[in-house]
Amino acid sequence: MKRQRAAKNSLARKQAFGKDAAERSAACEKRMKILMLTDRMDAGGVETHIAQLIRGLRGMGAEVWLLCGGGSVADRLEREGIRVLREKLPTHAPWRLWKIRKRILGLVRAERFDVLHAHARIPAFLLRGIAKRGGCAVAVSVHARFRSGPILSRLCYWGERTLAISEDLREYVCEKYRVPAERVHVIPNGIDCAYFSPPEKAREGDLRILFASRLDADCSRGAELLCAIAPSLLRRYPALTVEIAGGGSEYERIRARAEEINAEVGRSGVQLRGWETDMPTRLREASIFVGVSRAAMEACACGCAVVLCGNEGFGGILCEENAERAALSNFCARGEALPSPAKLEDALKELLEDPVRRRQTGIFCRFLMQSRFSADRMCRETYAFYHRCIRPCARAHVVVGGYFGCGNAGDDAILLGMLEGFHSVAPEVEVTALSGSWRRDRRRFGVHCVSRKNPIAILVALARAKLFICGGGSLLPSLTSRRSLFYYLSLLRLAHWMGVPSAICAAGIGPLSGKPACRQVARVLNRCHYVGLRDVDSLRLLSSIGVDAGRLHLGADAGLLMPLPPRSRASAILFSHEILGAKGYLGVVLRGGRSTALSRRLICAAVRVVCLRHRLIPLIPILDPQHDRVEISEDLAALGARRITLREPADVAALLGICKTAVVMRLHALVFATAMKLPAVGIPADPRDAKIVSFAKEAGQELLLEEELSVGVLVEKLEACISSRDSAAPLLLEAAAELRHRAKKEILNVCDLLGVCSEEKPE
Repeated sequence: MKRQRAAKNSLARKQAFGKDAAERSAACEKRMKILMLTDRMDAGGVETHIAQLIRGLRGMGAEVWLLCGGGSVADRLEREGIRVLREKLPTHAPWRLWKIRKRILGLVRAERFDVLHAHARIPAFLLRGIAKRGGCAVAVSVHARFRSGPILSRLCYWGERTLAISEDLREYVCEKYRVPAERVHVIPNGIDCAYFSPPEKAREGDLRILFASRLDADCSRGAELLCAIAPSLLRRYPALTVEIAGGGSEYERIRARAEEINAEVGRSGVQLRGWETDMPTRLREASIFVGVSRAAMEACACGCAVVLCGNEGFGGILCEENAERAALSNFCARGEALPSPAKLEDALKELLEDPVRRRQTGIFCRFLMQSRFSADRMCRETYAFYHRCIRPCARAHVVVGGYFGCGNAGDDAILLGMLEGFHSVAPEVEVTALSGSWRRDRRRFGVHCVSRKNPIAILVALARAKLFICGGGSLLPSLTSRRSLFYYLSLLRLAHWMGVPSAICAAGIGPLSGKPACRQVARVLNRCHYVGLRDVDSLRLLSSIGVDAGRLHLGADAGLLMPLPPRSRASAILFSHEILGAKGYLGVVLRGGRSTALSRRLICAAVRVVCLRHRLIPLIPILDPQHDRVEISEDLAALGARRITLREPADVAALLGICKTAVVMRLHALVFATAMKLPAVGIPADPRDAKIVSFAKEAGQELLLEEELSVGVLVEKLEACISSRDSAAPLLLEAAAELRHRAKKEILNVCDLLGVCSEEKPE
């Protein structure tokens, strides 16, 4: 009878939510409406980026408006049919800012924009608070580093989510403005490789060096250095011409210097072009490009050999060896040594005297843009980013409890995965998380958080909830301490007492010790509406202690639903920790505590042997800084081993993704390794805890129990993982996909409890 009543209630909930589901489906299918905001749209890299993005999004079916301070690029977009609104931007006049903000708010209410996307600080500042009042999402792009003092730093607004065009700008925003790393996404610049394309015939005859940029004090260093070395180059290479395109405050000074050089060498060797309207043609005529940022990327797309030289650093000749590092700074050479006339002259001579290398470098640069920095990729990723920003009106409220916000990257990954799952399946579900750092996590995860230790806050959250979820992690253990068991059972009992339906989602159970603990767990879980478990061992355990088999469902760890990091993330982490020039890396994830001391010593000894054989550097990411305070042995330190504390769970996955193999003592390190297709060896820290054993068997990863652990055996397994790195990747990819499917099915089942339409939102 109880099951029949539950089925009737489920049907009633589905019917009640049917109208809302239809509205959501219609909202997903409707044309997205976007308002871009920026300063003046004259010639420049940022302006070209915005124009390219607007055209691409329009081609994908979105309706895009532009609010800016006018300019030649804005005029061109208006002629193409883009709706352009003009305001006197930038401005610092308070009265003027208030009027512009009032106009923006009126526009948002009248036109019902889905996304407001600011590309400069003043427009972003004007959007503060508009998201709630206007019912839309706000995103802010970071295109460069800004000069700002303590007061201005606090006034800056970075939106609900922030877009950075490079990894170093993401790091800068997180450090300087304390924006949570989870809220900053990297989408690199994209170049239209059909518009910027090589000449039909190979360049012959004369040689041309082209510099293109604004000629202001903060970005004209490359042009100044070219003028400094031009007399020497023009005498050495009679067929050479140096062209400088751009305008700005330094234009007249550089023009005067060019006239002096031309008089000195007796020909028009240095030519100033001013603002260039047909950049592709100019780039096709060039043999070598000197410059940085988007202009350098456009030159790459045109098949030019590129020398990265700008005010912020000197990157040298762009080639396969330094391309990854150059991409971290949007090809601006930030973080490199400052340029000098000698460095630039040496790089140019290398290319001028070797036409074969010059041609091969141009071919590589073109391939780099096509494969990784195309405009289509940028627009697709930005469109998907907008979908992640948009939040429909809340239809159901869920409270999620777990070990979130307590410093463990694995548990935070579970919350991230659950939020990602809800957003993809039922974005109208509003989530409140019980967190150990609720103020910080409210900003990190973009959801309402309350303290997991505040009973009043928990009561208030449950009072408005339609479902309480104990989400992920090793729940209900009693072996080491009964406090955790008491805490989670108390939460479930409180939900039952308040009449709130409860569910267990993607959890591992135990280990449990003693009949009283087993009876308590069975009694409470038999009152739950749904019990989803991440492994077979947990399912068998609950069946054995008397939990109703009809309530039990096999899922997978929700951390698998966490979005994977971009390929550039690992390089950025290594660069920030000054870990450079290694042949390869070996991941080592250790667990602290006295009970694991012997295992750690054996692992370090085996890692040393493997690293010496393969010339690898051990990387030791810390998943739980509070409990994993392990010291690096002198042997590993001599190999360059580094303990790396990371900003977010995705960074751990990124770091493991570049390793040859890994040895791990934490479950979620094994989860991340599987998601990144990395063969790894899992070693349980406690023989009574079966979570690593269960996951390793399901994912097809190597497993080494504590009683089997020895230096020789571990070395053998690590060697096998290294040799099978490529062949094992497809198998791990398949296993990860299957586990991810099970994890998403858990979310679908939970949405079914809520009566929310559980259909995936279209990409």
